[in-house]
Amino acid sequence: MAHFLTIPINENGIIFDTDMDSVVQEAIAVQPFGFDDVYIYSHGWSTDANRALDEYNRFSVDFAKRLLLLAPSLPPVFTQPPRDSLSVGIHWPSEITEDTTSLLNALQLFTFYTMEHRADQVGRNAVYTMIRLMLQARAGTGRPLRFALLGHSFGCKVICSALQDLQTDIAGGTIAVEPGTTFHAVLLEPATDNNNLEIGDIYGSVCQIAGLRVLMTKSSLDRALTEWFVAAGKIANLFRSPRQALGAVGPTDATVAAFGGASAVSIMPGFTAMAAAKFPKRLVVADLSPVHQARMTSGAYTGGGLSGSHSDINFDEVYNLVSGFLFG
Repeated sequence: MAHFLTIPINENGIIFDTDMDSVVQEAIAVQPFGFDDVYIYSHGWSTDANRALDEYNRFSVDFAKRLLLLAPSLPPVFTQPPRDSLSVGIHWPSEITEDTTSLLNALQLFTFYTMEHRADQVGRNAVYTMIRLMLQARAGTGRPLRFALLGHSFGCKVICSALQDLQTDIAGGTIAVEPGTTFHAVLLEPATDNNNLEIGDIYGSVCQIAGLRVLMTKSSLDRALTEWFVAAGKIANLFRSPRQALGAVGPTDATVAAFGGASAVSIMPGFTAMAAAKFPKRLVVADLSPVHQARMTSGAYTGGGLSGSHSDINFDEVYNLVSGFLFG
């Protein structure tokens, strides 16, 4: 079976519902639910509640459909097929206002600095808290969890900051992880500096998490990251050189070295889950540029506007990539 929770969070990363802690602990307990797979989704910048729900519904349903269609070939494709799952959708305030008629929406472009730091707060204060509750609920049970944390754009900062705090507490001995627990982070077009996962940087301890694998995508057709991320960074950080975005150019050599190397793959039209299975490295860098170009040329994707292909993530090749990465 599967169940989906949507968690509303305020601008400080605090969960609105005071009963949510007990709900999460009850849901993850071995009895009666027995969920072994946990999916946590986080949206990016400038996403209101309605759009967040739409994005989570679309991605989760299409992803589940892809897994069902792949079911006949599970033995050769997947070594660890999907199990009973709990999905958690994080909605954090990434807009000035959720009133679509407000004149304040015209100022949204000037919230870059505020929202990138808010994403980190949400990851540290809310998402990490939920992960910690789940780990505590399974401690000593002999039933490890498999975490899949999926972020898009600034949502990748939410995921990375949560993992950073997780490793800090693991290293400090303040949290125990049931043996066999695994963490898979899927960073779709990450809107964060491409050096942030280097050792010593803001997410520099993430690479040290035992049982962690990371998939990140990049695209030269993602104008939001190749152009506007750099421009916004110049405005927000007047006293340092602007960095390139991770989802535009991929990770630095130092990041790759911290993970012990990387598997690189170009995603072409028709890319399959079989092709995504058995990546040899903990870090996988997938270039979506070829399939993004093909989708724009064919007219399959026309909604990019100034952001280019930044939000073009809901199609079969991406679902196959994520499926193979998670279960191959």
